[in-house]
Amino acid sequence: MKQLILFKYIFGFALSYLFLFPIASFSQLDEEYETTLLLEEEGETDVFNTVFKPVIGIGQGMFTFLGDVKSKTPYNPMQGYWGTKAVISRTIGESFEFDLYFVFGKFGGTKTGYNTESSIVPTEGNDNVVESYLLNNSNKNFYTEITTSGVAFTYNFINVFKRKRPILPYISIGIETLQFRAKTDLAYTDDNGNQMPYHYWSDGTIRNVSETSNESSVIISRDLDYETDARNASDQDYSFFSFGIPVDVGANITVTDRLTLRIGNAFHFAFTDYIDNYSNGSGFIDNDHFNYTYASLRLDMFSPAEEIVAVENFKNIKFTVTDNEDQDSDGVDDFNDVCPNTEPGVKVDFRGCPFDEDRDGVPDYKDKQKGTTMEALGVRDNGIRILDLHVISMLYEPEAVKRKDIYNYYEKAGGETKEYDGIPDKFKHLDENEDGWISPKELQEAINDFFDFKSKLKADDIYELKEFFFQQE
Repeated sequence: MKQLILFKYIFGFALSYLFLFPIASFSQLDEEYETTLLLEEEGETDVFNTVFKPVIGIGQGMFTFLGDVKSKTPYNPMQGYWGTKAVISRTIGESFEFDLYFVFGKFGGTKTGYNTESSIVPTEGNDNVVESYLLNNSNKNFYTEITTSGVAFTYNFINVFKRKRPILPYISIGIETLQFRAKTDLAYTDDNGNQMPYHYWSDGTIRNVSETSNESSVIISRDLDYETDARNASDQDYSFFSFGIPVDVGANITVTDRLTLRIGNAFHFAFTDYIDNYSNGSGFIDNDHFNYTYASLRLDMFSPAEEIVAVENFKNIKFTVTDNEDQDSDGVDDFNDVCPNTEPGVKVDFRGCPFDEDRDGVPDYKDKQKGTTMEALGVRDNGIRILDLHVISMLYEPEAVKRKDIYNYYEKAGGETKEYDGIPDKFKHLDENEDGWISPKELQEAINDFFDFKSKLKADDIYELKEFFFQQE
């Protein structure tokens, strides 16, 4: 019960984390990082060792014991004893993971039965009587806490499926330590508080006195109180510590970019035959083994959001039947083609978009001016830079007007002119040579500072500055 409560707390924390810390959107991905991931997928580089941080997982499952004293339902992995598993996982390659895990819980078993021998005893009147003789009492039971900790290597089949799927099988093998200490239920507490031994009768009942006793007997039931140390009761000498080899198979189900549900079945081969306190074999196959069927949640709390989204976007996306359709024949299937209808012969990147080396928004095959810098104000449709003078000209009226006719022009255009008595105070700092006149050079510098975000002037101020420039004498 405590393990189940712990699992509920951790599961609740995981859900809270997902709601409180949403993942960044796809639009915020860095293109260089996306390209690196693509190269890794094509085998040109390996960035997985630097992409993912450790992933933590917690889960619950059922133990089923397979030994000399088997569980009541040894062949049903869905009925048994609860156990908890905690794991820290680390991706070490495109298809491999390294797990450090810890499993703890309890399980037990019960074995009932007798070995008897029968004989025929002749009597008078030729009526023979069959008498049975008890040779061996084979009633056994045990209950133990089990703790395992170890490391495992997991193969996730990404190489086989070419990319990570929403549901992806895995197989894992590892090495672990086992700690156990079997207890056994040999007695019950009578009405006076005394510990009294169980007596198993040949008819399958448990009574308070032996079958050979002349005393009256009362049928009782086991109290399931495992009060006796099994090793001491059997007068055997063995270690409570051993090793094991877990073989785990199952599937990983993607819930979100950060959360994965793992459904697995781990069979643990033990190097000891004394987990249940009894040993009837001498080989590895005859040792005690146990099975653990579980479900766990794995949460990536540490990887930057853009890394996770990039990996999921470019390694998980191809899982529909449209994988091989490529309408524009650019080498990128339609499902992943961000730029469909690419012109024939144009080279494209992994998204299906034409290359744009200078990132000015104009693809290289249309770009007439390569190498545009990030400081450029902008480019035209052909990739040619827009210069400061172009911006100034766009601020001016479309038709050239002589300075002496400027007032007539505004009057005809229906515009209202404003009278100025010298340079307005908000423009005086632009008159660098303090000659009382805003020169074309000073006007251009003011506009440059505005577009470079170095000016305190607003857009309306720039238009007013232009108007004042043409009105000053």
